Amino acid sequence: MIQDEPLDPVAALKAQGVNLPTDLPAGVAHEILRVVTLVWLDGKVVPRSEFRIDPFDEGLLFGKGIWESTRTFDGVPWLWEAHLGRLKHTATELGIAVEPERLPSTEQVTEFVRSLTNMDAVIRLNVTAGVTGKSGIVWMTASALPAPYPSVTLQTVASPVPKDQPYLVWKTFQYATRLRVGQSVRAAGFDTALLVDVDGNLLEASHANIFVRLPGGWVTPSLNGAFLPGTLRGYVLENAPLPMREEKVSVTKLSDCLEVFVTNSNAGIVPVTRIDGRRYAVGAETNRLIEWLETAGRSSGRHFS
Repeated sequence: MIQDEPLDPVAALKAQGVNLPTDLPAGVAHEILRVVTLVWLDGKVVPRSEFRIDPFDEGLLFGKGIWESTRTFDGVPWLWEAHLGRLKHTATELGIAVEPERLPSTEQVTEFVRSLTNMDAVIRLNVTAGVTGKSGIVWMTASALPAPYPSVTLQTVASPVPKDQPYLVWKTFQYATRLRVGQSVRAAGFDTALLVDVDGNLLEASHANIFVRLPGGWVTPSLNGAFLPGTLRGYVLENAPLPMREEKVSVTKLSDCLEVFVTNSNAGIVPVTRIDGRRYAVGAETNRLIEWLETAGRSSGRHFS
């Protein structure tokens, strides 16, 4: 419990732009208030109002910053070591200095989340480049888990991300391009975009990787420097109870697909029921994979606890 926590958390949250039902249990409202107002900053939990960034930090001025995000199971961050590995790789690729000891371990993330709430959450770790001769800042925030999607619809869109452009391909502060693409397809009645390269090959959804069930088995697009290799994508490829492989997937193969799903570390496996004008059933294999992944996530949380 933070000191001097307001007696009316619903009103305090409204002042932060978060509107909750007035009849929400007080305990839940206080948890949400802590999630909204507390930040992990270089190993310490501080009020959001005390968070500061140097106005000359290159992360702020030029988008020279990186981030990772994942959900928790029983407070434990899902695939955290893989996320840290990708963040370190991105930092090296972009020339952003970050001392490994400043990055929170699984135990530190869990301690932070459990200091805020008994509920599971989505956590986001951020690193800025800093200024010449001085490292940037490392901070982490939490947010409520999004409502689960029973399924999603996709619209194919020419990818706005040029190949081998790491600031646009990797998880950096220059993320507005992906957000804009997603907004455009939602205006057309779809949930998110399915990016396609100049040769007509599938890449990824706006914020997730894609897997398609072709007559010959499950396939995900092979890496080519034009899209982000998701941590959950890698986990599914290596551990799924059904055979998975990487290969080039032409958009013309969508007519042959039997089942389709997308993955990311926040939402898990989400079935795709429509791509453009084609509709797909949520098949038995997709449901089996969803159940397998949920069990794996829950087991990871219990094992750590």
